[in-house]
Amino acid sequence: MKRISKAALVSAVILLAAFWTNPTDAGKKPPADPLSRALQEGGLKQLEDEVVRRLGEAIEVGAPLRLDQRTAFPPTTIPIDDFHPKKLELTKENALEQVEPGDYTMTVIGFCTKWSLHYPGRGLPYKLAPLQGRHAQTISTLLWRGTLKGLKPAHLNAMAWRIQGGVPLSRWPPKEQKLVHELIPEFEGSLERDFVQQTLDVYEKARPLGKLPPFDALLTRLGPIGETVRDAQRARRVLANKTLAAERMPDLLYGRPRDGLPRVLNGGPNDPPSAWSEILPGVFARLTIVQGNLGRNTLDVRVMPNARKPSAADHSRSGLIRPVALTAELSEDAYPTLEQWFIYVSGLIAYPHGRPAQALIIVPERMGNIGIRG
Repeated sequence: MKRISKAALVSAVILLAAFWTNPTDAGKKPPADPLSRALQEGGLKQLEDEVVRRLGEAIEVGAPLRLDQRTAFPPTTIPIDDFHPKKLELTKENALEQVEPGDYTMTVIGFCTKWSLHYPGRGLPYKLAPLQGRHAQTISTLLWRGTLKGLKPAHLNAMAWRIQGGVPLSRWPPKEQKLVHELIPEFEGSLERDFVQQTLDVYEKARPLGKLPPFDALLTRLGPIGETVRDAQRARRVLANKTLAAERMPDLLYGRPRDGLPRVLNGGPNDPPSAWSEILPGVFARLTIVQGNLGRNTLDVRVMPNARKPSAADHSRSGLIRPVALTAELSEDAYPTLEQWFIYVSGLIAYPHGRPAQALIIVPERMGNIGIRG
């Protein structure tokens, strides 16, 4: 039998750990310890560089939320001229109305996704992308259901940060644990998984196999991915505080900018407006920053006559992780309903164009009293 190298063995262990628990597999019995199985089956040979590479892949793929500007929709080459939008506002009365071809504008709330970066200010150019990550669907669903319920954006953002930071649900404030049970019960079981700690534990079990460096030293070799883990480790002390008000979190999570730039970055006279992108076949959109994080911003949309409703395939191309479960909610109608667009838009994230500002998850603003349908 062909011998298995030590790097392949350790890499397999790490990758298995990254995918150990699926957010929709709550309540299922976890598999047997992959390290023990691999030790029994494999031969050993050290190849540290390969282990470093595979660990970086495991952290990036298994992270609760993946921030990658390379996934942004490319700017469209089709000119969007003569734009005369109609205001789209989701209410209980119009939720099931179809969004037919035309020009539209929506007010969307921005939810920042990373601590220690600058807030976006008015006019800063942004580009749209699909939301990705192991818990992308969890975070997206939490934000749009919480918005429909009328929860404060700061409160929802704090809960999303806890998920992004890998804080186990049992360490959340009791009131927020209750909200998770009410808003996203299908994901509740998966939120006990501590991604950072599990990655550390598995690596420490693998270290003796090849005299690998300590985990902290290894993070330095992982570049931006390692820095993401370090950021999460630093932030978790704040995120796990059960008595800290959501409104105070930013003051403790965000340090003083070290690059000499102001805390809020506004668009300047030389900054271009946000570019239009085709977010679905026949559907073009652009985000304009007005109030930035936790405030109202503007999403302009042009729906062409050849547009079609979003489908599961739109979120799975090129291996992208679906931001929201749309399939069961779509009918066979030619155009989606306003409620379906609300959910789809909540599966988008916006990245700054060439400026060190926050990536923002966007969620359409709630209008009136709207019940949660699913």
